[in-house]
Amino acid sequence: MNRKNLVLLMMLLVTIVGNAVGQRTYQNPVITGMNPDPSICRAGDDYYLVTSTFEYYPGVPVYHSKDLVNWKHIGHALHTPKNCPLGGAYSSGGNYAPAIRYNDGIFYVTCTNYGGQGSQGAFYVTATNPAGPWSDPVWVGNWNVDPSIMFANDSMYWVSPDNKGSFMVGTFDPVKKEFITPLRLIAAGLGGSSPEGPHMYKINDYYYLMSAEGGTGYEHREVIQRSKSPYGPYEPSPYNPVISNMNKPESPFHAIGHADLLQLPDGSWWIFTLGIRPKGGKYHHLGRETFLAPLRWTDDGWPIGGDNGNMLEEFPTPNLPEHQWEKNPVRDDFNSEKLGLQWNFLRNPYEADWSLTDKPGFLRLNGSKVSLTDRDSPAFVGRRQAHFNMVASTKVSFIPVAENEEAGLVVRGNDENNFSLYLSMHEGERVVTLRKTLKNKEAELSRLAVPKGDVVLRISATDLEYKFWAQPKGKKAMLVGTAATKDISTEKISGFIGAYIGMYASGNGKANTNPADFHWFDYEEASKQN
Repeated sequence: MNRKNLVLLMMLLVTIVGNAVGQRTYQNPVITGMNPDPSICRAGDDYYLVTSTFEYYPGVPVYHSKDLVNWKHIGHALHTPKNCPLGGAYSSGGNYAPAIRYNDGIFYVTCTNYGGQGSQGAFYVTATNPAGPWSDPVWVGNWNVDPSIMFANDSMYWVSPDNKGSFMVGTFDPVKKEFITPLRLIAAGLGGSSPEGPHMYKINDYYYLMSAEGGTGYEHREVIQRSKSPYGPYEPSPYNPVISNMNKPESPFHAIGHADLLQLPDGSWWIFTLGIRPKGGKYHHLGRETFLAPLRWTDDGWPIGGDNGNMLEEFPTPNLPEHQWEKNPVRDDFNSEKLGLQWNFLRNPYEADWSLTDKPGFLRLNGSKVSLTDRDSPAFVGRRQAHFNMVASTKVSFIPVAENEEAGLVVRGNDENNFSLYLSMHEGERVVTLRKTLKNKEAELSRLAVPKGDVVLRISATDLEYKFWAQPKGKKAMLVGTAATKDISTEKISGFIGAYIGMYASGNGKANTNPADFHWFDYEEASKQN
């Protein structure tokens, strides 16, 4: 019996035994909220995954798993201004499509930084501990997006699109930090728009070149081709796409693609992809998320992902011991000298804009002249919205002096689109205002007077609507207003990112007179009736 048939027999036996005892299953997506372009590697019994972050800092979260289903955020591959330069980056610019690989005790993350001041395009960073610290960037001398690497034949192959619809490969010396074999064209895309996100794998006698195409929308899919040489010629799979829900309009998942492959110790194969969950029609606002599906090989050596090429809501779990991590607490009370890993800034933050030590036990934001709509870094600390149904709230102490001064909560789509719930002054009276900013046009939806003292601001959400609340000390919570989630969906505002919810302060052209002190921040998944 050859190795391929032995692996298939093992997988069949696992399935039979699993069905007999009650097979465990998992639900997609496995990492929710904005986590696009997943890339995966294995180091022993541990699995590490990275995703794109664009203009958010620190960049490229590193997730850890023991079972491929349950994931823990352990660090960021891009965590210093030197390896994550984002000053001036446009929204949906910054860090694109990382890939993670492990070789001889070293982790490598490749990426391309678009638009950040100091960026030189494509680069990689390294670490011996995936939680960090990671190295300064090694810039490779080009701006080709979505690079990846493959270790094979005692060589480090650099795999990259040419930004013109084809793919290139060369060999790179990580010691001398230069190309040994220059990049050269090896294959073209397979007919879909925007060929991108290539990964190369050496499996048995073949080199497989897998890539995404069809754009980032509803035609997105993953395709594959192979060759006996890394330099070609390549033949396409007759079973393409490897995985895609483009012909499944009834599915809750769409835009499946930009994938990476992984083999487990039992011989089984798995595919990680990005995907979206539209609501209320073709509108998705959480961003592109991370999905997982099993992968099988045909008798003639081609991979097919999921259920005959489709991503489903539920699959049998991988043949690994279940390993759940301790859940993050609902409340962050800011009693540490470091922000939790869930928090991000917009671009590289200014040190004077925020502090956890100026007033211990509080997150202090010193509102600068930078506003939420500037291509800059406002005094903003935010996190991914990871659930359709959720509640986020904070208690804030803030005394505005002039009408330009504000501080509060924001649901951010991008630079030009957000919903902000904030404390400010209006005609000599302190008020809570709900403002909708869409395509850089501002509209104040409602305003409530509030007395002196701390105020709890709260945002509750369903898949279709946000509700905004204010609760002055000693008072009941008051509904300030509502907004439609689709107004910050990618289909409405374009770009590559998803909804963030955060705290902010701004003088909108001038610095705030007083700081805004945030006592705590709560985030929890809520019932659908919320």
